[in-house]
Amino acid sequence: SYRPGVNSGATFSPDGKSIYLGMSLGSGAADIYKINLNGDILTRLTKGPAGAINVEPSLNPDGTKIVFSSERGGRPMIYSMNSDGGNIKKLTSTGVYNSSPSWSPDGKKIAFAGQDDDHFDIFVMDSDGSNISRVTTAKKANGRGAHNEDPSFSPDSRYLVYTSNRTGKNQIYISTVDGTEERRVTNDSHNYYKPKWSKNLE
Repeated sequence: SYRPGVNSGATFSPDGKSIYLGMSLGSGAADIYKINLNGDILTRLTKGPAGAINVEPSLNPDGTKIVFSSERGGRPMIYSMNSDGGNIKKLTSTGVYNSSPSWSPDGKKIAFAGQDDDHFDIFVMDSDGSNISRVTTAKKANGRGAHNEDPSFSPDSRYLVYTSNRTGKNQIYISTVDGTEERRVTNDSHNYYKPKWSKNLE
């Protein structure tokens, strides 16, 4: 991916032969494209509307559905669509800003970062947008809410990895999908972003 403007949020197709990502092609607003491993554009999957951004695609296990973040309705929310760009559905309607969706390997859940006050928390919902639950509730030392972002599922769909700035730096944490158990993975003075779980548990 080398074109002018935004080139971000790339993810492989399940067969590893193509990549889905957000690109603006130098025009300002990003849309979701499918490209091959040489960088050739195969398909443009979204088009606005009206200059709205469409980014951060995540595919379900069999590659037939894509979940993504879009501001087409005003505020950035989570949407789903078929892998050919058809049948777009809005999955979230609450909060100020919903982003970085991640589809679970078993296809049953979608995790995302949602802002409903002055900070982001991790949320999980069923793949049809129902049964939204909050995973993180951590606060900073000053009592203000911490930013918890960029969730990624474990291969068995039982755990989430994400970043949190509750200590002042973006550190990596792991928790159960329901948020009842959590542990810190990194413990240093660095900042970490967009952690991903390997596909092999071993």
